[in-house]
Amino acid sequence: MRPSGLAHGVFLRNSNGIDVVLGSNSLLYRTIGGVLDFYFFLGPHPEGVVQQYQEVIGRPHMPPYWSLGFHNCRYGYPNVETLEKVVANYSSAMIPLETMWTDIDYMDQYRDFTLDPNNFPQDKMNAFLDNLHSNGQHYVVIVDPGIAIMKGYPPYDQGLEENAFIKDKNGNVFIGRVWPGYTAFTDFMNFDTHSYWQDQIASFLQLLPVDGLWIDMNEISNFCSGACSTESADGVNTAIHGSEQRVKNSQPTRLKSKTRTRLRRSGTGNRRVGFDPTNPPYSINNFGNKAPLNTKTLDMDALHMNGAALEYNAHNTFGLSEAIATNKALENLKKKRSFIISRSTFPGSGSHTGHWTGDNHATFDDLEHSIIGMLNFQLFGIPLVGSDICGFHDSTTVELCTRWIEVGAFYPFSRDHNDNQSHPQELYRWPEVATVARKVLSIRYSILPLYYTLFYKAHTPVTMTTPPAATVTRPLFFEFPSDVNTFGIHTQFLIGPAIMISPVSTQGATTKNVYFPRARWFDWYNQSVAMEKGGEMVNLPAPLDHVLIHIRGGYIIPMQEPGMTTVASRKNPFSLLVALDETGSASGDVYLDDGESLDMSNYTFVNFSCSKSSLTGSVSGTGWAKSSPPLSSVTVLGLDGAVSKATLNGQSISNVHYNSTTQSVLLSGFQTSLASDFTIIWE
Repeated sequence: MRPSGLAHGVFLRNSNGIDVVLGSNSLLYRTIGGVLDFYFFLGPHPEGVVQQYQEVIGRPHMPPYWSLGFHNCRYGYPNVETLEKVVANYSSAMIPLETMWTDIDYMDQYRDFTLDPNNFPQDKMNAFLDNLHSNGQHYVVIVDPGIAIMKGYPPYDQGLEENAFIKDKNGNVFIGRVWPGYTAFTDFMNFDTHSYWQDQIASFLQLLPVDGLWIDMNEISNFCSGACSTESADGVNTAIHGSEQRVKNSQPTRLKSKTRTRLRRSGTGNRRVGFDPTNPPYSINNFGNKAPLNTKTLDMDALHMNGAALEYNAHNTFGLSEAIATNKALENLKKKRSFIISRSTFPGSGSHTGHWTGDNHATFDDLEHSIIGMLNFQLFGIPLVGSDICGFHDSTTVELCTRWIEVGAFYPFSRDHNDNQSHPQELYRWPEVATVARKVLSIRYSILPLYYTLFYKAHTPVTMTTPPAATVTRPLFFEFPSDVNTFGIHTQFLIGPAIMISPVSTQGATTKNVYFPRARWFDWYNQSVAMEKGGEMVNLPAPLDHVLIHIRGGYIIPMQEPGMTTVASRKNPFSLLVALDETGSASGDVYLDDGESLDMSNYTFVNFSCSKSSLTGSVSGTGWAKSSPPLSSVTVLGLDGAVSKATLNGQSISNVHYNSTTQSVLLSGFQTSLASDFTIIWE
């Protein structure tokens, strides 16, 4: 960013270990391998920089509509009966719940693609899932990349038969250790293994037809630092050594010469034969203390693609390669858009998966950092992102959880999650939190048409007739790049260009210093003008039960009456919130489709335009809106005079309610299809 408002971006496409040092007037890259493949994006504005970056790495995945609802998870749910109680409690508390999640607790001995026969038996789990689906709700489970080394366990046996696992430097199955004990890791970089991975997911969907997958531990995370020693493993050695022999028999050559050549080509130079990739001559700041590169992960001489790629070069791409395989499998099997959340990502991951920002802590610092993380991932091309609401580690408090849901309700991906060592923190557990949760999630669900439209714009390549759009939530400087006062603000953010969220992220605070960029701003709650011209910092009351929300003049926000699920919300009529700028103008749009189809050719896109005393809707697309609810009300803010009557396409609108205090009008008592052009005029 430059003070003039001009922006540019620099991208080094490199998968090796890198130190990046930001100085006062320099950006220094120190990479230990790969190529110096630089891209320069000339903007000239921030949103344009991200747009151009996405043209290189891939446009973001279009999520299913339901995934934009509120999600709940916990590590430590002991059985299916507990899941049922949690869902019922959310319903009793009248807090929207779209999706229930389960961590590794549901697995049999923590093995992927299994169900614990005692605590999560298949018959009870399918009944639970049927009940969720009948209520318009969904279910997501975790899957780790470590496949338990155990003869008779189908994913392991089939992986051996299909040569699907990463190898050690000798060409044997690399042995790590994660939750189920000794594990092998699927070699997702080898596209031949994608059919193996799809087979495992297909078998699991026959066991339990979940709606999405959560891919975790995919850095790759390993409880050992490098290959695990198995000398003291009772009952495991036979399976391990047997597997090694089978792999050796199926792979008599291991491309050793190519491996050595790759080391030289990958930036290590013409090193001596004894070069150790785990401890290269230059040590990046791994783990913050220059730890060996295999710390809690694989050895750097582990082999991908039957020896064609070293872990040294490929390590950072594992999460991306797993996301590609998982996305492909789910879309092939379900024939609709996938929903995946991944812990590890790389440039391009956003085309296949969303992201959550990992295991945070129940602290106000981590609450504040979650806003930064959400905005960073918009820049990274992964707009479907959020943090564990109320914190993962440590027990939360009423104040912290209340403040966190006031932020988390507006993450693009909104999920409450915590670990089994902390007190449960479902939003209904405290009356104060439940009250605020109902309020802010109701607001979220009412503006889901806006979120969905923003995802569509980020997903769709920009055209000359479509304004640049690459992000769903945005830092203030994205919309106000020439206002240097916005550059350092990270505790306020925008939803698209139109809605500004200013949450409290400081313990004990009951006020908030809110910066209003240069524009006309309206208060979300009372719809009055909060700031006429902007460019000012104002200290506003922000009691514990209140999150500050403002609407930017000049924009039209598509809304729907909120329900307890997205299925219910999508059946309700549409409304428009029109916030006029100082010239009496505003514009906006909405994208409509069935919310899940891979083929997005059957859609409706409506452009809204307001000037002085008329509002028009111009429709394009193939007419999806013919089967969607009608538009039934319009609220116009910032009028310069009273309104007493209005017409829709020349016909009188029966309900016209003008508020002289807020200078706004509510037009209702009509219905018009969003499949056809319309004009509303008031006077």
